[in-house]
Amino acid sequence: MAAVHLIVGYMGFGKTFFARRLERELPAVRFTHDGFMHALYGRNLPEEEFRDAWQRVDALIWKLAEQTVKAGAHAILDYGFWSREARRRAYERARKLTEDVVFHQLRCDRETALARVLARNAEDDDSLLIDRACFERFWPQYEEISAAENYPVVKFYDTNFWGKK
Repeated sequence: MAAVHLIVGYMGFGKTFFARRLERELPAVRFTHDGFMHALYGRNLPEEEFRDAWQRVDALIWKLAEQTVKAGAHAILDYGFWSREARRRAYERARKLTEDVVFHQLRCDRETALARVLARNAEDDDSLLIDRACFERFWPQYEEISAAENYPVVKFYDTNFWGKK
């Protein structure tokens, strides 16, 4: 049965790195929200336009994920799902597509995540530009998934050492 895989983690936690790996292993179709945003709106969308653009991309990704699952393939949503409420909504939506919904919670310390984001800004012109102020401003909104959320399948991964030699 085709599954929907929901990747949970903050900026710099390694969500896209993990989603690409999962995409190859399953195989699956990966939908990276930031990738769509960059392709459609560029690297540094003005803040006042961001929310509307985010919602349009969200609607498109869910439509494509639905088509993917109906075709019998796994879908990976590389979003972040930072809050309990965001996860609840995503789970309800995904359950309408399939009974098989898997959360993948990535864990990383704040300093490593920030260093990754700043390095990505300098090295990857195909990523959204996220400065230190943005990272810090949204950090308090991030909530790691908890057992109290009571989802049937949650897998945890420590990403602190990914990409280090």
